[in-house]
Amino acid sequence: MVKRALENLAFQELREKIFVPRPMVFLTGARQVGKTWLTTQLTGAAYFNWDTVEVKKSYVKEPYFFRSEHKMVVFDEIHKRKDWKKILKGYYDSSTRQENFIVTGSGRFDQYQRGGDSLQGRYNSFKLWPFSFDETSSLGSNILAAPRDWQHWEPDSSSKISDEDLIQLGGFPIPFLGASEQKARRWQDQYLDRLIREDVRDFSLVQRLDKMEMLARLLPERVGSPLSLQALSEDIEVSPVAVRTWLRLFETLFLGLRIYPFHRKIHRAVKKEAKWYFEQWSFCEDKGACFENYMAIQLALACSAWSEQGYGRYELCFLRDQDRREVDFVITRNLRPLALIECKSSPQSWPVGLRYYAQKLKVPAFLLYPSGPVIREKEALGWSSNSASFLQGLLVERKI
Repeated sequence: MVKRALENLAFQELREKIFVPRPMVFLTGARQVGKTWLTTQLTGAAYFNWDTVEVKKSYVKEPYFFRSEHKMVVFDEIHKRKDWKKILKGYYDSSTRQENFIVTGSGRFDQYQRGGDSLQGRYNSFKLWPFSFDETSSLGSNILAAPRDWQHWEPDSSSKISDEDLIQLGGFPIPFLGASEQKARRWQDQYLDRLIREDVRDFSLVQRLDKMEMLARLLPERVGSPLSLQALSEDIEVSPVAVRTWLRLFETLFLGLRIYPFHRKIHRAVKKEAKWYFEQWSFCEDKGACFENYMAIQLALACSAWSEQGYGRYELCFLRDQDRREVDFVITRNLRPLALIECKSSPQSWPVGLRYYAQKLKVPAFLLYPSGPVIREKEALGWSSNSASFLQGLLVERKI
């Protein structure tokens, strides 16, 4: 079984044998990304799914139905209740409280029922992403690594580990561990259908589910390119406002994410259009788009982990100017660029945009491809490398 790096960060304080009141842990993430499995593996935790009839009946009979000898209580999908914040606030503030709480759900909690009671200061929030390369690698531990020192870091040219299966099958547990491309495709079709027909209905009163599904199935063709809301609206015959709303809903349900252009001190930079990437990158049939999507999620989850650990505000952006120079990804910390990454389907010479902005911004740059050699760029601007060598040690510490 794959060890999840988030486990130590999110749950470490809750494992104390002697009860000490701790802030609630909010664990969010996409449907079927592994949240339930992770929480049910916690020793001494009681698990309650608020989608079930049994839990709903128990709550009506006795609001504190969960109380027992367990010092750790997991509430799954409680955020779908209209009064979920009020319930959690009451539990947390109870004078007789003898348990710590973990709250999980397949959606961004800040988008559910924005009004009502505030939980400010009562929780720490974490996101469970799809598998990272480090988590699936036999050389990885489950101890989160500190942010990479990009100015002095060099890829390991001797590494023989491959991420081919991860790229092909995606990072969700069921398709990845199933180790079958045919099973993965079947899972993807069912996943998208259930998300549109079930999760969207739980979250919002959307009348045109057929049009929304059409949008979701058009997005793989747009991966890696700036999104035009107008063009998408014309393709599915709805308004640009509807497209914008549905994209935001897809992000809330963790179908994917948008990354935005970095334009600080960039002359003639493109500032508005975002790029879309799926959390399950194998939705993309084109191999080049699939690889770029894969790298987007690997970089985004690393930025998320560094931010959650308190190292600063790490973000993933892209760079594009009106002279058509562009770079696929820019990693920033507190709005300052740290590294540039360009993705290609095979080894090749550095693109003009990558070379230009590496010189202009004076930060290390990397040209990445699925397989190939590790090469130092001639002008010492950075490296060309296969993705496995680049990703090794990005999220978790390597075993010695």
